Amino acid sequence: MSDTDYRPRDPLQRSLLITFDYPPIVGGIALVLGRFWRFAGHERCAILAPATKGDQEFDAQHPVETHRFLAPKGGILAKLIAFIAAAWHTCSWVVRHRPDCLIAGQLVRAGLICYLWHRLTGRPFDLWVYGGETDPHFTSSRWMTRRLQHILRSARHVYSISPFTTQEMFDFGLSAPMVVEVPMAVDHDTFYPQPTSPDVIQRYDLEGQLVLLTVGRLVERKGVDAALRTLAALGDRLGSWRYLIVSDGPFRAQLEELTDELGLADRVVFTGYVDEAELPLLYNASDIFLMPNRQLPEADGGSLSVEGFGIVFLEAAACGKPVIAGRSGGGQSMPWKMGSMAFWSTPTPTN
Repeated sequence: MSDTDYRPRDPLQRSLLITFDYPPIVGGIALVLGRFWRFAGHERCAILAPATKGDQEFDAQHPVETHRFLAPKGGILAKLIAFIAAAWHTCSWVVRHRPDCLIAGQLVRAGLICYLWHRLTGRPFDLWVYGGETDPHFTSSRWMTRRLQHILRSARHVYSISPFTTQEMFDFGLSAPMVVEVPMAVDHDTFYPQPTSPDVIQRYDLEGQLVLLTVGRLVERKGVDAALRTLAALGDRLGSWRYLIVSDGPFRAQLEELTDELGLADRVVFTGYVDEAELPLLYNASDIFLMPNRQLPEADGGSLSVEGFGIVFLEAAACGKPVIAGRSGGGQSMPWKMGSMAFWSTPTPTN
């Protein structure tokens, strides 16, 4: 296929975002991409994302055309199946629509698909990075390092979500003109200081309590286990308190077990997933937002789990709440202009 076949037909380029994290999947990457394309997308954009529970309802109210591919949950085999499914759907879509560019929502799998398309067509691709992609824990072999460098350096633009992530890209050898830092933000029509909801106070028994809050997918890097141990060690020095842990994730069962072991079951509430519309009410019902995040190598040794930015910190600050964050990842470099912030040095578990 010649390059002339790909000439843009109007000022708005035809593009396809390929991502393995996208709503209604819960997580920071999914949140960033879903919101960005909601506000910045147009009629010539399309999105290719994993099929998951609730996706039809989400796609029906999202303004950008979205296609879904099979993405079973599990280990390496499931990831391989999802990659093959995404690559197949990409091939079908680009043959029918002849896009001007592709956009990779993540570096490794989506980035590889976009890179191969770029090599075949000569057309540009962009990709998003979030932090940790170039850490030595992730690039543990020379082969992996060369592969990632080649994909990154072949991109037209690399979109970074924080100064922390941008510096990682520079340290990995990318030139400044290639890296575009996208300022993260929250909707101030949604997240702002407002009166505490009586319904929230009653539902979670918060009357007269010091309320601590964590919002985020329950994975080990969030540091909720460290927060629980610290609260147990403080005993009654905080007075009467409640700790709301909002959302769900693979680390929840261990956190609930730890809560029981520490004797905190009557003070800690695991809410599970909540509707996004309820989040501002929960932030405003809290006194302190707490997420002592840390960075950890993943269990399979293939990647690094790091909080590249932390949208929840901005949401809490926008509601006027003080924030306690881990001394790790993108939160350290945020320009904090709302609320106040303290850093928590959380040791990496050795078990």
